Amino acid sequence: MRGSNSRLSIVSILFSSLTLFGCSSGGGDSGVAVPLYSGNTSAAAITLANAEEMARKSAEGVNESVDLTTTGDGIPFLPSAVDVSSSNDALVQKVTDIAHEVLDGTTTPNLPAALVMTSDDLNGGSSGLFCGGSVSVPDDFDPNTTTNFSMTFNSLCFDDQTTRIVMNGSLVFSKTTSSASITFTNFSVNIDGNQQTFSGVFSCDATMSNCTISTDYAGSDGNVYRLANVDISGDALSGYSVSATFYHHTLGQVVISTTLTISYSGACGIYPDGGEIMISGTGGSSMSVTFNSNCTFTMLGFDGGSSFGPVISTW
Repeated sequence: MRGSNSRLSIVSILFSSLTLFGCSSGGGDSGVAVPLYSGNTSAAAITLANAEEMARKSAEGVNESVDLTTTGDGIPFLPSAVDVSSSNDALVQKVTDIAHEVLDGTTTPNLPAALVMTSDDLNGGSSGLFCGGSVSVPDDFDPNTTTNFSMTFNSLCFDDQTTRIVMNGSLVFSKTTSSASITFTNFSVNIDGNQQTFSGVFSCDATMSNCTISTDYAGSDGNVYRLANVDISGDALSGYSVSATFYHHTLGQVVISTTLTISYSGACGIYPDGGEIMISGTGGSSMSVTFNSNCTFTMLGFDGGSSFGPVISTW
């Protein structure tokens, strides 16, 4: 079982045009300032001089990516979901279903717009699925619109006899014929006693499956890094495959992909002890980083003109 990465201050924020996502299996503190990336966004070249720094921080990016897959682990996959490939999809699907249950609850007669609806109010239209708390809707809320809506959850409890979920925070749901997105703001979900916290945007296909996510997060050195277009598959048993665009705050942007699935036994703390990633930079530069069971990593690269390595470093 891999060590928790929450001690690396893995948090994120949604900010206007950015699509950011973060999670933590700990309690989370919505009062803590969350990081926002303001570093270098230019494409980076891989060189011998920057190889170790890029390898170390890209590995932390892999750790962050793997953490993202655990967000929905407490939610059983839904039989109606199409092509659900990760627990992230399960979480989005489940919360979206609950939001639509809230929409159904607003059809109860004599419920005005722009109000706080309690679980008792909502149960008037949803057969007792809500078990406490409330939800707020804005002045322009239209219960007949199921493709675009917003609402705020206030310790709203939902129990379908399979999973008990308590939710706090705001979401905005938007859907077109080909895609869908769900924006979470300071959102926390307690799933059968396991708390998850996050802010950001899931971008999915029209079936609310095949979601990609992005995040700004604080690394172990306190600097803010960015992952974009994160696509993750696998589990602790079979290993994890990750692809993402990684932004180093000073070096710039590279692309990370898995060449051998990443594994964690916990022997190396938060870092992988098996697998390999490829880091691709500008000018044809690239580097493989192999994670070794003795808590070292091996770098072998090409700077666009000549090869370097292998170079072995320890965490």
